[in-house]
Amino acid sequence: MGNKHEFKTLSIDGCEILGQGAHGTVYKIAEDSVVKVYRPDIQLEKVQMEKERAKRALILGVPTAISFDIVKVGECYGAVYELLDSEPLDKFVNKSRANLDYFIESSVTLLKEIHSIDVTADDLPDMKADHLKWNDSIRELIGEDKYQKIKAIINNIPDSRKLLHGDFHMKNIIYSGGELMLIDMDTLCYGDEIFDLATITNSYLIFPHINEAAAVQHLGISVKDAEYIWDRTLSLYLKDKSKEDIDKEKIRCQILGIVRILDYVNRGGIPDGATSEIVRTKCLEFLEELI
Repeated sequence: MGNKHEFKTLSIDGCEILGQGAHGTVYKIAEDSVVKVYRPDIQLEKVQMEKERAKRALILGVPTAISFDIVKVGECYGAVYELLDSEPLDKFVNKSRANLDYFIESSVTLLKEIHSIDVTADDLPDMKADHLKWNDSIRELIGEDKYQKIKAIINNIPDSRKLLHGDFHMKNIIYSGGELMLIDMDTLCYGDEIFDLATITNSYLIFPHINEAAAVQHLGISVKDAEYIWDRTLSLYLKDKSKEDIDKEKIRCQILGIVRILDYVNRGGIPDGATSEIVRTKCLEFLEELI
């Protein structure tokens, strides 16, 4: 019998990159399939966990692809998915403003579909509890006054069991067969919708303002378009609220997003293209303006 940890090997030489998230990069390996290649430090257990969460998300009604095979790509693990007619989203949205607006409107529809699903089990993270924990971890860094104000903001967010993606941005979405599909499920969690809007804020507003060059390289679009996606997405998602309430929500999203980034940096994480000191300094400056 073979070792259960022996996997087929796969080459990605010359393959087109379709998306890139925090934990890996998605390559198109055939007309009907892609592979997500995880970072070298990602263990097999995490790959298997995402595979199971993707299956669960599909059962719940989230448009996503199921991995049918786990492979080795060099020293990294990879998960192979069946996806027809896949195209990188940055390539799609850069073709025309109509495509950009289509992506924004479709992603808002997709986000609302996800948020209409209630989580009944307790095996996913509670984003409200996580944000309180992250705020605790940066208490000394931000000072007592900001810590207490942010704690009050988080505590005032309603408890909710809505399904959240946890890292919703265009590099975790694939344009396949004329539709948007999510391909990164390891961040699934539950909570109020504002927590997903905060992750969107990080991707399209906060990170691009910290390091424009890195944002352009990572997202594949201009900083101006990234900010347009952020503003238009939140405005569409919150369209039933007054302009004053939308503006308040946008500020709360930025504060929540910064808390998550500062905790990440505090734990030794360094966002692409920037040193931890630059990220920390910029985030503290943003907080000073927001609070």
